Amino acid sequence: MNDSFPCPCCGHRTIGEQGGYEICDVCNWEDDPVQSEHPDLAGGANELSLHLARIHWQSGRPVK
Repeated sequence: MNDSFPCPCCGHRTIGEQGGYEICDVCNWEDDPVQSEHPDLAGGANELSLHLARIHWQSGRPVK
C-alpha cells in the first residue's frame, strides 16, 4: 500500500506529507500549502503558480 499523496502539480503519488514542502521527484514541484490553497499565486516556494505549473507539466515544459 502506498501511503504517499499525489503531487499537486503532476498527480504522481510522490508526497509523503501534504503541505510539507517536499519536492516531487517526477516534476520538481515543491509542495507549498499556500500555493495549493491559492493555485494562481506565483512566487511562493515555486517560481510559477500551481495553475501555470500544471499547464507547463501537461505540455511537456519544465516546472520551476
